[in-house]
Formats: sequence, structure tokens, C-alpha cells
Amino acid sequence: MPNITCPECGQLTELVAVRRDAGEFCSHCDFPLFWAASAIPAMAPGANSATTLRRLPGAGGRRRIGSKICPDCGELNEMGLIHCTRCAAELDPKPPPPKPTPTPTPPPPVVVVTPAPGTRWDYYVLGAGMAAAIIYAVAITVF
Repeated sequence: MPNITCPECGQLTELVAVRRDAGEFCSHCDFPLFWAASAIPAMAPGANSATTLRRLPGAGGRRRIGSKICPDCGELNEMGLIHCTRCAAELDPKPPPPKPTPTPTPPPPVVVVTPAPGTRWDYYVLGAGMAAAIIYAVAITVF
């Protein structure tokens, strides 16, 4: 019978067999003893013990470490598969083609308005401003 020491509280627990299931908890602190290291291996080494297989805590068997996740349904698939075992989607889909870059539209042409020859609007504006200034000055001095 294997004796396992709880890593949390140090309580020594005697188990009938190391099954690594959810029923193996410390009676003192309720630590899951199937996570604790024991002197008895969970599986005996032999011809079937590949380095890519391991037994997970609380699991009922061995499970592969490496797996491909399906991009459509999230199923864990074996590394060598091309299509998902659940939904048959391709596990390594090719990326979508890049979108073509839009061609830039040229800016609209700049329209320059030139006054007709002989017409100078700036003189009219300047003259109106001067007339307003004179009227203002006269109004202030007279009134």
C-alpha cells in the first residue's frame, strides 16, 4: 500500500492503490492527493509508454500532450489529422487572400478665379473703407 504525504499539511495518508481519481483527497486539509508526487508510478514503463503520452490528474486514461484545435468548433484533434473529427473542417486553413489596395482618387482640380482685366475690386473695397472712416471721423467731431 502506498503512503502519500500531503504537500500542504504534511499529513501521511495510506491509499490502497494510486488510481489518480477525484476520490483521493487529504483527510486533514482536503488537498487533492492525486496531484502529489508518489513513489509508485501511475503507469509502469514498457513498450507502450511513448514520451508524448501522459496520464493527467483526475483523468481516466492517457491523453496526448500535443493536439490541434479546430478553428471552427474547438475540438482537440490529433496532430497528424488534416480535417476535424467532429465537424470535418480543415485544421490548417489557408489565410484569405489579401484585399486589394484601393487606388487613390486624384484630388479635384484647383479652380483659380481671376478677375476680368480692368476690374479691380480691391480698389472699390479700399475706397468704401476710407469713405466709412471719413464719415465716422466727421460724425465724431460734429456731434
